[in-house]
Amino acid sequence: MLPAVVEEAIREVAEDRTSGASKLARLAVETMGLAIVDAKGRPDPKELAEVARRISEAQPAMAIVHNVAHLVARLVSEGHDPKAVLVEIQTELDHARERIARTFLKVVPPHATIVTLSHSDNVLEAIKMAHGRGHVSRVYAMESGPLFEGRTLANALSDADIPATVVPDAEGASLLARASCALVGADSVLRDAAVVNKVGTHGLARAAADRKKPFYVACETLKFDARYDVTSWPGLLSRGASGPPKADEGTSTTYRDFEITPAHLVTMLITERGSYTPEVVRTMLSTGRDRGTRKAGETRE
Repeated sequence: MLPAVVEEAIREVAEDRTSGASKLARLAVETMGLAIVDAKGRPDPKELAEVARRISEAQPAMAIVHNVAHLVARLVSEGHDPKAVLVEIQTELDHARERIARTFLKVVPPHATIVTLSHSDNVLEAIKMAHGRGHVSRVYAMESGPLFEGRTLANALSDADIPATVVPDAEGASLLARASCALVGADSVLRDAAVVNKVGTHGLARAAADRKKPFYVACETLKFDARYDVTSWPGLLSRGASGPPKADEGTSTTYRDFEITPAHLVTMLITERGSYTPEVVRTMLSTGRDRGTRKAGETRE
């Protein structure tokens, strides 16, 4: 039995159905921190590994939650100072957003008109930086019902003096006829480079492909998930689906408010460590190496 304060924190992570993956990752780090504090800074590695396992099970579809929790547990088990580990991982999460935005600067078309959906802190930061360099002219944000996170993103862009228009979800795809590209966030990137994100992502990606417009995905590499592909992702299992989807078909697979977008519709994944094609991501994850087992600060160029 875990300490009561840790059990309560894990329960809150499990019951959170509104926060994005990046916020959930921070909650996972905070929960690992509670376990370390409860152990007076000297946690038993096996008990900490159990906390990580429970956190991962609380949000099985969120790769970054699994990765950060197990990364903390592994580094502590290797003898690293627990408090220093927490600080380093939190710092990496905090700095990833700006580095992702800098990567986007290298691929954004000149004077771009961008179509996006939902709300992603990585997308927001990338567009703000690109606009500040004179690369973005306008943003169309699909409203992303039923929670309408796209309206929140559009308001944040407008507050930054970036021309942004909220459009009904049904109109997003048609806007790609005159847009430069599409840019979305991600909750997870599976080992076959399929992208898990808000419902509507698959349709936008297909529309971009049909119109030969780039479809970019902005996310941390800690969202890369070497555990699952499109057929084994636990979100699919949670639906009680009768069989695995075919990634090359035009249908999408939904879980809660998420769906899977197959890799062949993605032009590039924009990360804090560089931009990667889906083919490169598949190679990176094909060994089955769990991103949660790498050391904080380790780079892969």
